[in-house]
Amino acid sequence: MTILRKQYGATNRFYWTTRHFVWLVPLIDLVILVGLAAVLGIVARLGRRWGQEWTFRAVGGLALLPPLLAGFPGIYASAGLLLTTGIAWRLTPVLSRRPAAVRRLVRVGLPLLAAAVLALGASLASLDWLEARREWTSPLPSPGSPNVLLIVLDTVGADHLNLYGYQRPTGRTLAELARRSIWFREARAASSWTLLSHASMFTGRWPHELSAGWMSPLDGAHRTVAEYLRSRGYATAGFVGNLQYCGWDSGLARGFTTYRDHPFLRLADLRASVLVDRITTGALAIQYYAEKFTVFDGIGAAVRPFWQKFLYDQKRAEVVHHEFLEWLDHDRDPNRPFFGFLNLFDAHSPYELRPAGIHRFGARPRNQHEEDLLAQWLGEFLGAPSDRLVPPFRDRYDDCVADLDEQLGWLIDQLDRRGVLEQTWIIITSDHGESFGEHPGVFFHGRSLYRTELHVPLLIVPPVPHFSPRVVNEPVSLRDLAATIVDLASLGATSPIPGTSLARIGNGPAPAPVLSEVIPNRLSNENPSEWLRKTRWPSAALTEGDWTYIRSGKAAREELYRIREDPGERQNLASEPTLQPVLLRLGAELDRLSNGALTPDHFPP
Repeated sequence: MTILRKQYGATNRFYWTTRHFVWLVPLIDLVILVGLAAVLGIVARLGRRWGQEWTFRAVGGLALLPPLLAGFPGIYASAGLLLTTGIAWRLTPVLSRRPAAVRRLVRVGLPLLAAAVLALGASLASLDWLEARREWTSPLPSPGSPNVLLIVLDTVGADHLNLYGYQRPTGRTLAELARRSIWFREARAASSWTLLSHASMFTGRWPHELSAGWMSPLDGAHRTVAEYLRSRGYATAGFVGNLQYCGWDSGLARGFTTYRDHPFLRLADLRASVLVDRITTGALAIQYYAEKFTVFDGIGAAVRPFWQKFLYDQKRAEVVHHEFLEWLDHDRDPNRPFFGFLNLFDAHSPYELRPAGIHRFGARPRNQHEEDLLAQWLGEFLGAPSDRLVPPFRDRYDDCVADLDEQLGWLIDQLDRRGVLEQTWIIITSDHGESFGEHPGVFFHGRSLYRTELHVPLLIVPPVPHFSPRVVNEPVSLRDLAATIVDLASLGATSPIPGTSLARIGNGPAPAPVLSEVIPNRLSNENPSEWLRKTRWPSAALTEGDWTYIRSGKAAREELYRIREDPGERQNLASEPTLQPVLLRLGAELDRLSNGALTPDHFPP
């Protein structure tokens, strides 16, 4: 039911869970129902005839509930249970007149259901084995082909790194690597949120050319760089920490023979079952209201760690690193060059530092109430905080950025010990930055196209024996990373991937204008269903040389900033009479790159 609804009837096309849900969900539901049926069966045996009839009706109602809730998620669990119980109430008398047939159905049906669950799990394992087998037996690329490793530091803005002039030492590893790299001072993301930015990096396409949206994955209309490299004999493997917009259902996994997203099996994945999800939601509501009374504070503090583990259970960079190194050591063909992709999620909200991390900036929360306030606002995107709360948010973010940079250094050391750096190009970047109120009311990401959300780090680190560092000062787009990866693999001559290799850009002629696009994410006070029904107008930004031009909303509000003189984009020069030729030229260039004036038709629903 869930698959059919997602494919043909749902606005939200994401599953946001492990791809093993096709067998895991039936298994969880089966265990729950068999357990409840066993308990109710014991109660029925101890009761009278009317007790047995009620038991049968309760079991029947529960058995019908999961497909109903999966197919119609808008139904309240209580209303669904009432409906299915009513259906079971009418069916029970009919079934009770045929006890032998019912027992036979149970004896045959349960083993068949268990076998079907096992078959679904085995089919996924078989597909994985066939993919790996196909990769191991495919022709090798030409001798000497290098490895390429793309590392995306999710949500790490360049303006929060000391390499880019930040006053805090948050990026010592990046600063060290920059001394032997091609270092880009003005790299721009193609969008200000994860999926659309990654999709552009993987395909070499501008955001308006892609299907990826807040509720829709990347489709197969455009070939990804992983698909192309795999077709040319490369081993391909991805390991991601962002489980929501980089998971298998995002479309980014296409082309990767190995793709590790959801750790199997973690507690949060149990919520793939609609029964577990609805029970959890109800329990959370009870806990929320119970904690309003001080007598329950102790109980809330005791169960909170369990709920955090059960609901969120963030996948840390150290887990992603170990998955990658394990694949590198044991699961790949050592004679075959690889294209690897790592997404490291530790700097994303709610900015929770790993237990082994060091609080470098600011102070720890003084009490549990302050910790809960930070976690609630950051975790639920409740809106703009007061001026008093912004510094603690920024401190937590900088702590996570610095810790992620430290873990990146550990990974580089591990690759060096294995001798991998001698034959590997490493690209280190981010998918977008983060806003902390630098512009009024603008926080987080995916809500604007200001520099705070688009300016990202970018280093291309050559193999260790190769040493030709240089600095690129002109603006460049991450949209060209796909073409860059293909070029580094020496496969650019026949590549179908559009774009220009950034590895060939120096301090000569200025690169092409840089386009960034976004449909702003909903605000916290908007109901999700109402937001989805709205006509959403995209925003676009064009960076060329010293200028950034932004056009946003249905009214096509225009902004113009001179970046070198005003890197914070504080002074909008769009109304300056002497700059109208610049404004008109950049507006026309934006229209050309976006194939006409941007409208909602350019973007997926």
